[in-house]
Amino acid sequence: MSPDSSVASTPEAGASLEASRSRLLGELLREVVFQLDTEGRLTWLELPWERLTGMSVGAWLGRSLADVFVPEDQERARGLLRSAAARPDAVTREELRLVSGEGGGPRWVELSACALPTAPGAVVGTLMDVTARRQAQDAVTTRERYLEAMVEVQRRMMPRERPMDLYGAVVEPLGRVSDASRVYVFETHHNQDGALLGSQRTEWCAAGIEPNLDDPTMHGLPMEQALHPAQAARLLAGEPVQGLPTDFPEMLRPVLEAQGVRSVLLLPLHVHGQLFGVIGFDNCREARPWGPIEVNLLSGAAGALSLALEQRTANALRVRTETTLKRTEAGVHLLIEAFPDPVMVHVGDGVLLSVNPALVQYLGFRDASELVGRHVLELVRHEDRAAAQLHLGQALESQRASRAVEVPLMRRDGEVMIADLVTMSVVFDGAPARVTVARDFTERKRTQAQLMLTDRMASMGLLAAGIAHELNNPLAYVLSNLDYLHGTVGPRSRPLTHDELVECRQVLDDAREGAERMRQIVRQLRVFSRVEDTKEEAVDVHRVLDSVTQMAASVVRARAKLVKDYGEVPPVRGNEGKLFQVFLNLLINAAHAIEEGQSETNEIRLTTYLEEGGRVVVMVRDTGQGIPPEHLRRIFDPFFTTKSAGVGTGLGLSICDTIVNALGGHISVESSVGAGTTFRVALNVAPPKASAASRPDA
Repeated sequence: MSPDSSVASTPEAGASLEASRSRLLGELLREVVFQLDTEGRLTWLELPWERLTGMSVGAWLGRSLADVFVPEDQERARGLLRSAAARPDAVTREELRLVSGEGGGPRWVELSACALPTAPGAVVGTLMDVTARRQAQDAVTTRERYLEAMVEVQRRMMPRERPMDLYGAVVEPLGRVSDASRVYVFETHHNQDGALLGSQRTEWCAAGIEPNLDDPTMHGLPMEQALHPAQAARLLAGEPVQGLPTDFPEMLRPVLEAQGVRSVLLLPLHVHGQLFGVIGFDNCREARPWGPIEVNLLSGAAGALSLALEQRTANALRVRTETTLKRTEAGVHLLIEAFPDPVMVHVGDGVLLSVNPALVQYLGFRDASELVGRHVLELVRHEDRAAAQLHLGQALESQRASRAVEVPLMRRDGEVMIADLVTMSVVFDGAPARVTVARDFTERKRTQAQLMLTDRMASMGLLAAGIAHELNNPLAYVLSNLDYLHGTVGPRSRPLTHDELVECRQVLDDAREGAERMRQIVRQLRVFSRVEDTKEEAVDVHRVLDSVTQMAASVVRARAKLVKDYGEVPPVRGNEGKLFQVFLNLLINAAHAIEEGQSETNEIRLTTYLEEGGRVVVMVRDTGQGIPPEHLRRIFDPFFTTKSAGVGTGLGLSICDTIVNALGGHISVESSVGAGTTFRVALNVAPPKASAASRPDA
């Protein structure tokens, strides 16, 4: 008797073993597995449900799965489950927001579902928590938005001849980036009795928001009555104040409610060490707090405005004392020091003058003194220095921030970190300098890799049947020929005649040809599966296109004639596996634009040529249904698709655009409804092998 059977020798022991197994599986599994009946009610749930939702399994059995999603997503969930039940041959997926019973707000999950073949109308599926990935994507997007606004504010504040309307130059970009409903500036002053008053001087309002600038109650507002003592103390100390209307005194609360304000953020403006005013942000849509990163960056912008106001006052214009210069310098240093992203200030041809703590930590150093005085390019890999030098040169020539560029930076321990660099020219300590902000690109690269893998798997799923057919045909006649040879050259009573030998040779040649065909198909699959390969080399686009057409032959054959119109073109700079993915996506999209059964009257044409600018151009043209103008401008957006559920992921063209741009190329599209679509991919010619650039003088 085995140990397992001895443990489960009684019904009680078997039930205990089953309960223990279920508990352990519930702790190990990260996806919730469920089953629905024909009415969409839950009939089976795995234990991870309780960890994901904070609600018990027993309380939800017999209820509709759609009810667990937030109200805005429930109809989409029902539609997906109905689609899954009606299509037994496909798996449907969508990301939705799920209600959490723990009070921590909704969580993002990927809902995957398919019909249960043994029970018509029933559905099985999984729920996978993707909240962390969505939050990482949102954080990257938020930081990018704020960085662009900060660069714009700094650009407007940096010129020697500042704009006459300092407030108007600042409130508009800050209002748009913070998604505020209203942004305004109040200046403080004292009345005859010495009481502190506040008067509104400027205002920016989002579309549909009523302005308050002409409201008499917004002028001469008694600050001591409008704020609680603790709130006033925070502003005087240079700290932000935020809250709901109910967090403010009775005097201000009804004013905010009448204006439709649901949450407020106030940032102090200090001039010559005194509270000069506040810059305020109203949210009239939702009662949400501003996050720490948002407050930090907006505070930096408020600091830049304070410095500009300080320089504009009569005293600052009349007396340029050493104290004022030191205070201005300290303010700029404070802004750089507090910035959450790594920042470096460099002068001349790239000598580091100052770095903030975020950069020191990002590169794994102990102290800023280990970096100051070194050359910027010493932080870049040897093979990437030419691209980094070009980026820095463009920033020196331009009055605006340079275009963001992806550059690998080296940590102190030798590890390579992928960073997105933005550089702008500034005046620092009275001399021209450049400020470079480095945003960590690691999470985005990981997300891109996951999306590219998802797109590859989706493409392989579409082509699986065709690939099996392509392999099965040569395999069939290889086996048939081998069977013939086995019967012909087996035990015989006489030698083979000359004619029999010739025929055996022909049979062997046919078998070899079939084996070579299978080898080519396997090679194409290996090229397509090289997900982590980032090596760039000289690539023959014709070889890639031939492999793609062989891989997608079964999809194209039923819809259109394939025409190859190749010109004489040199190798391009790229990666064979990634270019394979680009052209496979374009070819499959071209085929899907044509209805099946129209192969005699439709055409997909692949054209290559060398354009005048020296780039190699690959055109994929179809005679399909075309793309409507309202969709044409969105086709490269992630997750945008016009295909039915289960057919398109909405990632293909976005990934094509990402790959081609990363290779320094360009992809464009032209389309007319009913007349077809043409995609043009322009790629750089592969350069001749050259020696690496020498180390720059620091």
